[in-house]
Amino acid sequence: MVHSDATYRVDVSTHVYGQGLSHAEWGGAPRGTVDLLLDVYEPVGAPAGRPAMLVVHGGGFTSGSRTSARYTEPAQYFAERGWVTMSIDYRVAGQKGTLPDEWIDFVNSNIPAQGQAQGFALYPAARDAKAALRWLHANAAEYQIDTARVAAFGGSAGAFLAVMLGTSATDDFVAEISLDDDPTLETTNLSAEASVHVVLDHWGGPGHLEILEGIDGVSRFDETDVPILIVHGTADPTVPYEQSERLAAAYEQTGVPYELYPVEGGGHGIWNASIEGQSLSELAFDFMVEHLLLDVR
Repeated sequence: MVHSDATYRVDVSTHVYGQGLSHAEWGGAPRGTVDLLLDVYEPVGAPAGRPAMLVVHGGGFTSGSRTSARYTEPAQYFAERGWVTMSIDYRVAGQKGTLPDEWIDFVNSNIPAQGQAQGFALYPAARDAKAALRWLHANAAEYQIDTARVAAFGGSAGAFLAVMLGTSATDDFVAEISLDDDPTLETTNLSAEASVHVVLDHWGGPGHLEILEGIDGVSRFDETDVPILIVHGTADPTVPYEQSERLAAAYEQTGVPYELYPVEGGGHGIWNASIEGQSLSELAFDFMVEHLLLDVR
């Protein structure tokens, strides 16, 4: 059960959902361990069986924070209406997370030098986002979460990660690196589930999935993917609109439900966009109600 209007007081608490290694250079020796943080926004007094949402910040995989207003606002908005929301941090390029050799080889061979740091950063960010999702499932009982009703919400880089969460295989961004090479994996609830059931994609793209396919030749898009809501400005200079078109085409092939909303002339970070008279939060609310089968009060 959720509410169309703000109903609940929200308690916010910060947690370590795991750890990850940082390196002096990409592929080099470890230089330290990074605590991975998330903030839980809990709707006080909401009944058990709450839907949940993982909120993933943007920043081009080089910056950004779970505490940015662009992401605390939707986390608060949906928590006030009955969701347990979790806004996460993840390792960005400057922390140089651990990489599998195959990822290094692909980036070196296929991405121009000026974009390679961002290309490398995609992997540890995805590893961390999956770890955060496993933390959500591992702690579902404490927050009275219905683990069959979990959404992933992201903007820009966070949307790339949300798309990855809804389409990648179970072992992707987990099994490529051994515990011997990265013992911090043991801190990330490896036995927990890592499923989402809806993706809310604001000007992201399929980059993670395309690199995986480039490495092993296997498409991650199939009928097991989850419904996705895509919003993207057609004049986006940062993440070209064509990336959302590619994503929609992949969904068209699999037959999984999707909605693509082009914002004509819109640029990057169009948080104030209006879609058929609705705000982005209102649009996401209706999409989740439909595809998570939620009861609205």
